[in-house]
Amino acid sequence: MWPGEVLEDRAGDIAVGFAALLTRQAAWRHRRVETITVLSHELVRRSVSVDFTVPVEHREDIRLSENEWIVPLALLAKRPLAHFDLRMEDLSSVPLLRSEETQLVGRELLYLMLDLDLEEGLEAHADRLIERVLATNGDDLDAIDAGLSALEERVGAVPGFVALAERLARGFLLCAVVGDVSRRRVLKFAYDEPLDRPDRVVHFYDAPGCTEAASYHAEVDVPDEMRARTTELVDNRTGAVLASGARDADRPAVYYVADSGRRVEPGLSVRYGTERGRFLVPAALVAWVLALELALPWLLADLSELAVSAGPAIAVLLSSSAVFSGLVLRSGEHPLVRLVLAPYRLCLAAATLSAVLAGGVLAFHASRGVLGWAWGLGALVAAVAAGILTVEAARAPSARAAERHR
Repeated sequence: MWPGEVLEDRAGDIAVGFAALLTRQAAWRHRRVETITVLSHELVRRSVSVDFTVPVEHREDIRLSENEWIVPLALLAKRPLAHFDLRMEDLSSVPLLRSEETQLVGRELLYLMLDLDLEEGLEAHADRLIERVLATNGDDLDAIDAGLSALEERVGAVPGFVALAERLARGFLLCAVVGDVSRRRVLKFAYDEPLDRPDRVVHFYDAPGCTEAASYHAEVDVPDEMRARTTELVDNRTGAVLASGARDADRPAVYYVADSGRRVEPGLSVRYGTERGRFLVPAALVAWVLALELALPWLLADLSELAVSAGPAIAVLLSSSAVFSGLVLRSGEHPLVRLVLAPYRLCLAAATLSAVLAGGVLAFHASRGVLGWAWGLGALVAAVAAGILTVEAARAPSARAAERHR
């Protein structure tokens, strides 16, 4: 038979094996390890390894051919897989079921769960609902939920079918074709994932794998010049904190042991901050210097006399521009760092522009009143910017403090 015909012939038996494996995931998936690498405030890359042993009694069910077995590794959200990669322990490539092949097994699995839930002799007539569950891209979830409720009103409670249908409507099974399941194996896969709720400082990452293995370990690869202020694994249903990582860490980690008797909807919440010594402290110092350069002449000197020579004004102008370009116009910076530092760079820019404008007014020999207003207002703006930068620098994590937390 052709490969597609082989899968179609074996889909029923594979569904039986999947039903047993998916109802007791923590019993055969020993450990799941995830590394979340922050690419920007909108995108991360997940690198996942799954350590598993297929139970002996179910190996024949999930056999596809003489030397091939189909293993359900995980349930992923229904979205295109970007830069996906799947490999074995030795980094050799692993085949993956295509979408239509996964739907073939999923269809048999849904019918199986429905038959197990129904009382003997009852007919559910749920063909259209099942096809809708398999075909949806997540844009008609409310209609599917309504269809499931209507089905239970018609035939009675079908909890196993409803639970599986809800999961398959929101995600798809990642099914690997493995050449040997006679021993403990480790499969590794990675893919890029967009964030549902992008934010400058706080990121929330879904963590469904938390309940798909006996133990779950997650690490966050934080961009250079940044720290994870807090890292918490939380239950979206109750808001309870399930596990916490180290504070102010450059690679925080959380560890969680699955509780089969507890229903949770886990997610990983991370609050980021920039290291104080990289930008905030130098920027605060520069802002204070600019504030003093403007405030002291305004308070103590005769600005009209200074206007006779443009030398001081040009010096202020050039030094401010040089410092500003050194701290703000930096290349090769991580996109998230650039976004987080944007408001603080605006503060530094305001202080710098105040100095530039004050120097320009002085260089063009403005009247005494204009000089007083320009330098006084510039000193005030620079002082406010310096104060904001100082407060943020004091609140920001330091690399030395983070080392002590390890």
